[in-house]
Amino acid sequence: MAQAVGQALLTCDAVARDPNGKITLYGIFDRIWTAQFPAVHSLLSVYWRCHVPGPGRVGVSILRPDGSTLVEFEPVETGKEGGQAMQGTCTLGGIEFPTDGEYALRMTYNGQELMRASLYLQKRG
Repeated sequence: MAQAVGQALLTCDAVARDPNGKITLYGIFDRIWTAQFPAVHSLLSVYWRCHVPGPGRVGVSILRPDGSTLVEFEPVETGKEGGQAMQGTCTLGGIEFPTDGEYALRMTYNGQELMRASLYLQKRG
């Protein structure tokens, strides 16, 4: 059986999905500058894409610099037999980042990590 493979994991300002399923990303970033901590980011979207070998669950979460979970999005069921490409988006408003440092976006398939991407929070100044 083939393995699941993470293909993309990005943070951006907003996403739009057309009726045919195409996804457009607006304002891709990997760094947030702020005047103070805790910092509240008004709107953050995550785009993910992977290839999975069969039925299962794809999950996305944001981890704090210490490795603990800050946010865990509702997992997505693959719903089909056989290999397939999957993509999706998650959007959060008013997410609070307690401290500066390197946060991690984490994508999993059936609980196994597929990939990580960094999101840096830095104090302006």
